[in-house]
Amino acid sequence: MPITAILDVHFAADHSVDGPAMFIQMLKDTRNFAGCMHVDLLADIADPEHYVAYELWESNEHDLAYRAWRRGEGATNLRDYLDRDLVLTKFETVVES
Repeated sequence: MPITAILDVHFAADHSVDGPAMFIQMLKDTRNFAGCMHVDLLADIADPEHYVAYELWESNEHDLAYRAWRRGEGATNLRDYLDRDLVLTKFETVVES
């Protein structure tokens, strides 16, 4: 069953340009990872350091494999650019329109 993963990040003010640029580069690997069906990066209109990655995965197992890869071989220093912990929330579709 497909899942939606929402990754909420907030960059430190001194990384308001290089942080999002790095995040955009990272998402190229995300899009190419097995099971990734779609990724959008959303920017908060009211807060220029706030971004949300909206990811659609074929299954929770595919997403778990991706997260494991990001903790290992695919690790980045994204957290060094943030001013707070990132938040990952996963959802199942209950009703499709």
